Amino acid sequence: MTIFLLVCLLLPLPIRHAAAAGNDVSVQAVSVGGELYPSFSNNVSDYEVYMDKSSNPNSHIALLVNDNQTKLEYRVNSGTWNSIGNWVSSGNLFMNPGQNLIEAKITSADQTATRMISFHVHRPLPNDSSVRKLTVSEGALSPGFDSANTSYTVNVPYTTSSIALTPTFTDGDASATINGLAAISGQASDAINLNVGSNYVSIMATSADGSTVTTYTVNVIRAAASTNADLSQLNLSVASLLPLFSSGTTSYAAEVANSVSSTTVTPTSAEAHATIQVSVNGGNPEAVISGTASSNLPLAVGDNLIKVQVTAQDGSTVKTYSISLHRRSSNADLSGLSLSAGSLAPSFDSATTEYDVQVPSTASDVTFKPKLADSLAKVEWQSGSGSYISLADNTDSPGIPLQEGLNILHIKVTADDGNAKIYTIRIERQSSNAKLSSLTLSSGTVDPAFDENTFTYNTSVAYTVDSITLNPVVAESHAAAEMSLNHGAYASLASGVDSVPLNLNQGSNTIQIKVTAQSGAEQIYSIIVNRGYAPTSPPAPTPNPPAQPVSFNDTAGHWAEKLIIDGAEQGWISGFPDGSFRPDQQVTREDFAVIVTKALGLHADTQAGSHTFSDQADIAPYAVDAINLAYQKGLITGYEDGSFRPNAEITRMEMAVILMRTVGEQAATASTGFADDSHIASWAKPFVKAARDAGIANGRGTNRFTPLAAATRAEAVTMVLHLLEYNKSH
Repeated sequence: MTIFLLVCLLLPLPIRHAAAAGNDVSVQAVSVGGELYPSFSNNVSDYEVYMDKSSNPNSHIALLVNDNQTKLEYRVNSGTWNSIGNWVSSGNLFMNPGQNLIEAKITSADQTATRMISFHVHRPLPNDSSVRKLTVSEGALSPGFDSANTSYTVNVPYTTSSIALTPTFTDGDASATINGLAAISGQASDAINLNVGSNYVSIMATSADGSTVTTYTVNVIRAAASTNADLSQLNLSVASLLPLFSSGTTSYAAEVANSVSSTTVTPTSAEAHATIQVSVNGGNPEAVISGTASSNLPLAVGDNLIKVQVTAQDGSTVKTYSISLHRRSSNADLSGLSLSAGSLAPSFDSATTEYDVQVPSTASDVTFKPKLADSLAKVEWQSGSGSYISLADNTDSPGIPLQEGLNILHIKVTADDGNAKIYTIRIERQSSNAKLSSLTLSSGTVDPAFDENTFTYNTSVAYTVDSITLNPVVAESHAAAEMSLNHGAYASLASGVDSVPLNLNQGSNTIQIKVTAQSGAEQIYSIIVNRGYAPTSPPAPTPNPPAQPVSFNDTAGHWAEKLIIDGAEQGWISGFPDGSFRPDQQVTREDFAVIVTKALGLHADTQAGSHTFSDQADIAPYAVDAINLAYQKGLITGYEDGSFRPNAEITRMEMAVILMRTVGEQAATASTGFADDSHIASWAKPFVKAARDAGIANGRGTNRFTPLAAATRAEAVTMVLHLLEYNKSH
């Protein structure tokens, strides 16, 4: 009675559903004293029920249906039918040891439908030592469990180091041990440690009355640790592997651009329990999870070695995959460059790509030796417009023939990534050509006709020709020409420009033109000029009246006072109507043309005609002839647009160039020595240097030439006077 009341109290309250159909015989739940098999389902009408202990004789039954009007009945072992309420327990039902049958009958409220459900109730026998159910915590029994079969096998992986067994006895009153330790029906055993290989577990069950013993044996086979240290996949984030990945291939190559500074590696192990470490260039290894990317691995320029080490599950089998990853270099520099003759100007610097080299005329060829800043680059060379030729690093080139004059050598460095850089060397081989290509005279014709290989000539002029100018053209642009009259001192000559007038004596006059080649070789051309004699003796000259002293009202105490007075007394410079000289006033281009031509006493070539500038109308009438004369003599050229710009203030740089053109002088070097040399235009530097060396041009304090400053009248007078003094001594 106590058990019956307890069962009733434990049953849940009836569930109230909407009104069911009158013919409804469905069952929502079942309660029965024992383990129900299969699990309850309204679609199942036949069950096995296993009572837990042989010592418990009672079972019960309760049914839950939708409609309280449904008629519910039960009977035990084909006995009398008994009615029960909806979800009301039958109370204790005595079960015989062994097999019993509880039947339930459900009749619909309208009595049109009837349903039967059978419960085969197994009450254990006290002598039953069998195991009704057996489960394992890992793996699966093989074969599937059957209480009649007492021997099983379970396979587990190496990672399973222990296992637990849960036996359920047919009679809960039976006792049992698992490997000698007491076991409780339906509860898991303690963990049983497993060795690699077979592990036999014994379950010994003894019936409640102690009359029978049944032993079940389970062989748990723990697999050995895997020796698989293969990768199934290996990828780089920045490049593809060569060859294509294969687990049996352990060496690979890859190449990336210079811009790629790092990469990740994603290795996937063929066996899930293997461990992976990645390192680059001998650095500390990094543990990487299979199938995931490593951290960014830094890449040096050039060759990098990435190692992927796989350790199998057994901890001793190791396999290493290597990736030789080449990061291309963009370095196309030379770190050194030397030549067998001459010196580089400027001195070699890897960032400087253009150089000039001077070699003597005796240097018929030259070799060079390049040193690469990066051994991965390659070097080629080209002479003139020829083809490029490969050359090994830090190796002398073959001899490169040099012609007299300019020779161009290109050295091309191609970086590992294809980036190229060209170093250009302009090699100037000094010329030994000391000849003229043409020679003309302002009066007379040379005899024989001019030929560069004829060095002595004659010509005759009338008595009325009291001076003559020469116009020599050197055959090689680096050669310099000088002239001497009647074995006097040599004076410089500008190639292609009329010389200053040479005063001729009556009778024979010897003019010598000395040509000095770039190499220093010399050749002298001689012209014997015979000037006719006067038909009668000339009248005695009338002495000039004594010169009146010159003075200006604004030059006293000026630094150029004496020089201004000297120039004014010579007659080629004058002051203003108000008696001033205005020494610090700027000089225009047209005024300076007048001063120079007048001071040098230049004469126009009547056969040369006149030149017209694009701004000719802007030239003052008093300066037209002087500007045309200066143009004829090559002292001025005008601007690229054809203008002269007569009213523009002349700069100190322009003034120095014009003055040195009158004597055909320019320096061989382009370095003037002034502190502001870099501000002087490259085309003017040789003339400014020559003017400084001749003492014609000086700086303005602290050794600065101030080339772009407008020249003053005082400076113009000073430089012209210095030129006239220079001409006297040369």
